[in-house]
Amino acid sequence: MERDDMQKRSLQALARELLERARGASGGRAAATVIGGHERVLRQTVIALVKGTALGDHENPGWASVHVLAGRVRLSTGEHS
Repeated sequence: MERDDMQKRSLQALARELLERARGASGGRAAATVIGGHERVLRQTVIALVKGTALGDHENPGWASVHVLAGRVRLSTGEHS
């Protein structure tokens, strides 16, 4: 049984849409939460960054996973990169 707030979406299509928005944004990035949110334990967000853009340090209350749909990303934490 599918929950009412769950929708099927193409991640590739969403990534293309967000990349277009990121190209037009002054910060060079755009994002959309696809599952959960601040009030949920699980939150999954698709983020698009144009080449040369950085997403700075930020609080993360738990585990995180990164799936790169296109391009390359450098993830750094502490001394590890």
